[in-house]
Amino acid sequence: MPQVRDFMVSDVVTTTSSAGIVEAANTMIQQKKGPLPVLDGQRVVGMITDRDIIARAVAAGQDPNSMKVSDIMTADLVTVSPDADVSEARQQMAQAQLDRLLVMEGDQLAGIISEADIRSDEGPLA
Repeated sequence: MPQVRDFMVSDVVTTTSSAGIVEAANTMIQQKKGPLPVLDGQRVVGMITDRDIIARAVAAGQDPNSMKVSDIMTADLVTVSPDADVSEARQQMAQAQLDRLLVMEGDQLAGIISEADIRSDEGPLA
């Protein structure tokens, strides 16, 4: 069975919980990356998406320039081990209605795997 490590992207662009959301948005644009794992030191504490920025800041009438990533990030994370079968990752994505998961080796971020990565015959896309 193929494992998550065979499909995951290990070169992950991250942000910090203390970063401003405008800075996080600019990182997403410049790096051409979607969701960013959020770190507090070396510890993963959340994930921020462009949708979080739009829904929880802009559409909510908040001033994006005064908000930190920690104000709007998702802290309840669904993760998978790099040694897990790809079918397990797919099942977790389906159950949580997500299109990507953080890949954690112990308490360390090892990568990200997306539904598109799994479907691709050419390897990681994220």
